[in-house]
Amino acid sequence: MKLPSTTKALTITTGTVAVGAVLILLGSQELPWTSQAEAVPSAGHRHSHNHPHDGLTWPPQPRGIGNVILHSDTTEEGYERARKRTRKDRLEQKAKADTRVVYGLGNRFTQVTVLDQDDKDDTDEKSRAKVVSRLVYFSHEKNKTIEVGFDAKENLETVTEIPANDYQPEITDEEIKDAAKLARKYFISQGFKRVARLQAFGILAYKPEGTGFYDTRVIYVSFHKDSDSPPVLTAWVDLTNEQILEVREELP
Repeated sequence: MKLPSTTKALTITTGTVAVGAVLILLGSQELPWTSQAEAVPSAGHRHSHNHPHDGLTWPPQPRGIGNVILHSDTTEEGYERARKRTRKDRLEQKAKADTRVVYGLGNRFTQVTVLDQDDKDDTDEKSRAKVVSRLVYFSHEKNKTIEVGFDAKENLETVTEIPANDYQPEITDEEIKDAAKLARKYFISQGFKRVARLQAFGILAYKPEGTGFYDTRVIYVSFHKDSDSPPVLTAWVDLTNEQILEVREELP
């Protein structure tokens, strides 16, 4: 079944789209879970010695202390992720207590990331007060990027609003899911039932020929049989206005 030749707010075309960006997979498949004990091999004695050490504890330990606990890189990475997540939650709590942030975000928004910058000169009051971290949001309701700046002591210093056509941060997994949901609904309404079985990928869309950001939050969504297959159906989804801008049925 072919797509309609004309539809309000839609441009229907056919062809092949080349997108110079890394696609993000909306995988519904769960990866097999492996416990840390299974994932990290036990530390062995990899040194060569000319003297025997049978019966001794490895690695060597000072007398009078208990067994040394070996921390793997995986464990340290887990600690670091947990620390960053806790800090991000702490900054977000402070941001949402500020009326400027609440008004700027509106009711529909997504939290993108925390951006950090070096704060090496912190010996005086002026440098300690400078912004060293930014909590970045995109407000779909207000169609703006919202950056909330914090100083080295995590005091909220600035709230900056940037129009969508000037700057947009990278999209989130949540936004890709929302865009794919809107695109699937449209394709199914046009008789393309097979879209329900296809995998969805998404990237932030830019204006043709690298002319900059769209005036709204637009995500390019492509549907594939698997991650190694070319796109079967594609759509440009405007999350600001929650509508489909353009769709294509790609030629084999």
